[in-house]
Amino acid sequence: MATPINPQEYAAARRKTSRKERREEFRTIMQEDIVRNQRGNGVQIIPPVKKQHGAETPKKLRAAAYVRVSTQEEQQVGSFDMQILHFRQKIESDPELELVEIYQDEGVSGTSTLKRLGFQRMINDAKEGKIDLILTKSINRFGRNIVDILNNLRILSSLEPPVPITFETEGITYSGDGRNNFLIAILSALAEMESQQKSEAIKAGIRWRMEEGIYKFSVYNTLGYYRDHFGRIVIEPTEAEVVKYIYESCIEGASPQEIADALTRQGFQTPMGKDKWRDSTIRGILRNEKYCGDALMQKTYTKDFRTHRSVKNTELNKYFKENHHVAIIDHEVWREVQSILALRHEVQRISPLRLLVNHFMVSRVKDGLFKGFYILDKRWSVHERREFGMIIDALLNPHNTKGA
Repeated sequence: MATPINPQEYAAARRKTSRKERREEFRTIMQEDIVRNQRGNGVQIIPPVKKQHGAETPKKLRAAAYVRVSTQEEQQVGSFDMQILHFRQKIESDPELELVEIYQDEGVSGTSTLKRLGFQRMINDAKEGKIDLILTKSINRFGRNIVDILNNLRILSSLEPPVPITFETEGITYSGDGRNNFLIAILSALAEMESQQKSEAIKAGIRWRMEEGIYKFSVYNTLGYYRDHFGRIVIEPTEAEVVKYIYESCIEGASPQEIADALTRQGFQTPMGKDKWRDSTIRGILRNEKYCGDALMQKTYTKDFRTHRSVKNTELNKYFKENHHVAIIDHEVWREVQSILALRHEVQRISPLRLLVNHFMVSRVKDGLFKGFYILDKRWSVHERREFGMIIDALLNPHNTKGA
């Protein structure tokens, strides 16, 4: 029978014993336990019980791949197609894998998942249990925002069962078991840093072109202009008539809302292709210096490379180039309109707002596969279409003397 321990004596003995002595005593006891266990039966290791499937064929893993390129340039298109071909061949040639789908985002930035519809659909399919494994080229294809990358990896690893992701370039597979967490975090941070550096380099190039007056701003949603195949800004004649109508109506005393209502009633489409005009759209056209041939650049800028959201520029330089391109409105007319808008003064009209003859007012496609084509009114007769073709031919070939 063990001798009872006196608490007072134990406390006194503990105070007399140094920390070093207690540590040595603990080490001695631990070593004696190890020797004792080795002499006896020791610790029995019980392996996990695996399910027996008999002669059943092992179930194939449902594999998906994700491919992305951030631009639609010719070189990137080749890379995009090669990624798709590579993963399709890899999955279909592996007897243990079954192809679910190759999820794709072409010409979409990786700094945020908001606009990557293919990526979002892949994550949703994984949540619904349709995917067992995801393959992708590298971490920077998976994303360039460290928060988005890690959040989506955690979502996939928290599923039951977890969906692992294999990054080919880095040669690692993330399954949420903790083995590659630190490496993934570092590589994700490097991907975001690379994206930031690329964004800054692009911005620097854009500002340099602005300083030199050679920056090619978009005219896709600018009524009256389009860019030809050489990148030069060219007047679109039918839309230019609408622009002139807007400026002349303003000088005659019409308010932006009245002009918008008149254009809506006459069936003209807005620069965005909508049927209903708003006074804010009219004000934007009236204040846009590009209609008198000038160009004020960097009115807005992207403050955060992750969101790509443009904000009004109140912090950086702006760049102004007079007579930058061919004008639709004279400078005198444009300045007169600015004075009217600044004073918020409407000239009293003597006559009602005139109508804009829209017999041959048609829209020209400014981008995409049918760039340069005109959208004709299906209500036109054969004679009207032939007449319109003669007008366009005269505009495009002013020196043509055929039939003279």
